[in-house]
Amino acid sequence: MNPILDPELPASDRALMTAHPEFLGTPHTRPRWGGRVPADAWTGLLSASLWGFLPALIAPLYGRLALIGGLLLQAALLTLWIGYGFTAMFLTGLAIELVALLLLLALSGESPVSRLARRHRGRFLLGADFDPADAALMERAQAAVAAVLESKVNEAGLLDDIANRVTLPRQEWEIAETLAEMSRLRREQQAVRRGKVTDRISTMLDSHADALRLAAESLGERVDALEDYALRTMAADEAYTEWRTLQDLAEDSDAYRELLARTVRDRLATGELDAMTERARLVEAALRESVKDARRAGLVLLPEAS
Repeated sequence: MNPILDPELPASDRALMTAHPEFLGTPHTRPRWGGRVPADAWTGLLSASLWGFLPALIAPLYGRLALIGGLLLQAALLTLWIGYGFTAMFLTGLAIELVALLLLLALSGESPVSRLARRHRGRFLLGADFDPADAALMERAQAAVAAVLESKVNEAGLLDDIANRVTLPRQEWEIAETLAEMSRLRREQQAVRRGKVTDRISTMLDSHADALRLAAESLGERVDALEDYALRTMAADEAYTEWRTLQDLAEDSDAYRELLARTVRDRLATGELDAMTERARLVEAALRESVKDARRAGLVLLPEAS
């Protein structure tokens, strides 16, 4: 399951967190030394030594610009050795090594995504936050949202009045929050049932279980509505693709008219082209109806105005 993020998060943070979800399961507290470990120091020392004396050897590992800098630095070290002797070159290399070590240590340690995960704790959810049944329902909702947002009719702006880019991520986040809370409560119930359960506790647990069941049914209906919207959008996509193909073919109508006029009577040519035009009109009408159906299904998802 892909991570679900609060749509109100800054776009840059959302993009970085989505690109590197493996760093989102970070500890709540900031690690000591910024997450740096002894291995970082040893690796940094080795790399810094190479930067100090053999920069042309290690620079290719850091990209094209670093390679150019490494070659220039290597040339400068050789020039020092030739012009001022080994001691000057060695002391310069040590200085470069120290600067490189400090820079590498500053850049190592905790991932920026881990820091974002702590800063935005509670504003994103992972697969581990859901029970299997809730995770399956969440995946259905995610698939439906993706189907609509990635559809051709949505990209073409035919569903703009539903504001999918705003509405659907909010719908997805609200569903995720509810499912995560249901999973948490269900786990609490399971923990209580593993202990000593009296009649009163059992009665309360049963009432809580009923509440969870009703909430699950209600949320299932909401996901069903999302999926219905996605299905109607895909149907509109098919009609849109057919309509676009016919539009492209219609651009060649003059060429077909001339071809038919050469081989058959003008009356027959006109009849054939009229038939092509009628088929295009029918497909366009079907497209408009499909888009209307998708819009109606999408508008059901919008919150009612207060």
